[in-house]
Amino acid sequence: MGNSFFTLFFISNIIVSVIFCIIFVIKKGLKKQITVNTHYHISLISLLVLFAPFIPLQFLEINSFFRHFINFGVDHLSKTNFDSTANMSETFFQHGNWQQNFSNSIEQSPLNMLDSVFICLWVIGMIVILLATFSSNLRIHKIKKSLLVNENRDLTNLLTACKKDIDFHKKVILAYSPLVKSPMTFGFFKRYIVLPIDRSMLTDDDMKSVLLHELVHCKRNDILINYIMGLSRIVYWFNPIVWYFLKEMQTEMEITCDYAVLKKLDEDSQLKYGEVILKFASQSKQTTPLVAASEISSSYKQVKRRIVTIVNFQEETTKQKVKSGLIFTAVLAIIVGSIPSIPVLAFNKDTHSFSHQHIVNKDYSPFFTDVTGSAVLYDTNMDQYMIYNEDESTTRYAPNSTYKIFSALFALENGIISKENSEIAWDGTIHEYDKWNQNQDLFKAMKNSTTWYFQHLDKQIGKKKLQTYFEQLNYGNKDMSNNITDYWMDGSLKISPIEQIGMLEKFYHNDFSFDPSTIQTVKDSILLEETNEHRLSGKTGTAEVNGKNIDGWFIGYVETADNTFFFAVHIQGKKDAGGSTASEIALSILKKEGIIKSS
Repeated sequence: MGNSFFTLFFISNIIVSVIFCIIFVIKKGLKKQITVNTHYHISLISLLVLFAPFIPLQFLEINSFFRHFINFGVDHLSKTNFDSTANMSETFFQHGNWQQNFSNSIEQSPLNMLDSVFICLWVIGMIVILLATFSSNLRIHKIKKSLLVNENRDLTNLLTACKKDIDFHKKVILAYSPLVKSPMTFGFFKRYIVLPIDRSMLTDDDMKSVLLHELVHCKRNDILINYIMGLSRIVYWFNPIVWYFLKEMQTEMEITCDYAVLKKLDEDSQLKYGEVILKFASQSKQTTPLVAASEISSSYKQVKRRIVTIVNFQEETTKQKVKSGLIFTAVLAIIVGSIPSIPVLAFNKDTHSFSHQHIVNKDYSPFFTDVTGSAVLYDTNMDQYMIYNEDESTTRYAPNSTYKIFSALFALENGIISKENSEIAWDGTIHEYDKWNQNQDLFKAMKNSTTWYFQHLDKQIGKKKLQTYFEQLNYGNKDMSNNITDYWMDGSLKISPIEQIGMLEKFYHNDFSFDPSTIQTVKDSILLEETNEHRLSGKTGTAEVNGKNIDGWFIGYVETADNTFFFAVHIQGKKDAGGSTASEIALSILKKEGIIKSS
């Protein structure tokens, strides 16, 4: 299924679910060893796991995630009838021995269409849950309109005393509403504690317990946590394990509030506090829960756990706190250690580690007006790299037709073709580009970028031998796991611009220890232009998807009288981002640096 968003998000959810299951097992198995507060704090740090799939790691640009939505399916494409859909994108060069920039037009595979369907369903689900959440919380707006601010001096004094008791000094508005059945707290910037109009069921001691409970919510900013949990439900609406985790966390939030209140009460008041919770338990069935509010009322199942906690209440011992601290640290280590393996973007980005003593960062952005990408230029004499967009220069992409340099190299080295005898007969299949509809030799095939010619060479070499060459040459990610006819186009084999430079340099100096005549023949086939001042050699590459050029390469080298410069330009865009555009950019850079004189 490749690196599609569907695959990556699905894998991320599996990892998230496994991590939560491990946390559940730890919390259940060590229940007696963990304090009430530690249970809740473990859940709090576990929220990081839910956000991990959307963390842009490895210095990714923040808008890469949105570009991934727009261009989902581009990285891993399936070939569909290459022969009948091959299109020609005319190069802007009208002189010399310039290659024609022909590209294979490919369509999104059914899996990529499934990716689109998945994203649509996911977004629709989020919208439905968001609307349901919004509808539920319209009650808060109505409650605000119905508020009657408390003017009872005794109750105001009690609120002040309770705030002092828990060392909380921020302003809280105490009010009543005929629309609430049980006490609740809401408001992030302006905090409200809202009581039912009818207070007859509450004694003064009961009221103290209620106010303490709601003030603890205010002090801990539990309203913010409620918002985060609400957002998590929206994003993970399809994941039952996440919903179960959030439900458990909600219960733990209330239990820790109860626990904080119990520490402020004497033994008799503690039992009465349990009765207060039971009084409001029935109210939970009469109203829809509010995501953006904390209510003292709970479901019966939640109340049962809270009452058990109250009945069994004991102050934590130092030994329990130490054990809890160690367990918390272990769980934190598990979560922090697992986060790098979760993000969708981390899965989607294949990079090459690169370091060099002499790197000069260049601003070639004026040449990348309508596309994104990178440019790498290596000065042999100075042993210096000039790089535009260093992050992208180490990111791997499908080599497309630039790989044909090495396809030819392998075929020549194995004696499948030679400089004098490299012609392969056309099999009669009609291609859209006329120059493909004829016999091809190496020089014609390289100039015309005739894909079927190099596919034939690869088949003759064989997958096993090719894999050996990739390992020997250390070519990119060395992955040719897909079909032998299109692994260098569909995202299986990948290479970064920096690595392209390295491969070209090794090829140029024959560090591969191939037959010198083999190297020279390939050099002759990619020679594009020769003047009194320089010799320019190179190869373009284009990925055309659904009729649009969305990925382009131009790699090569320039030989001058006293130096050799290697270059690699890679670009991406929604359209017009093929090899021709990459060639224009590369030549502009070479001219800017004075390597090629402007004509």
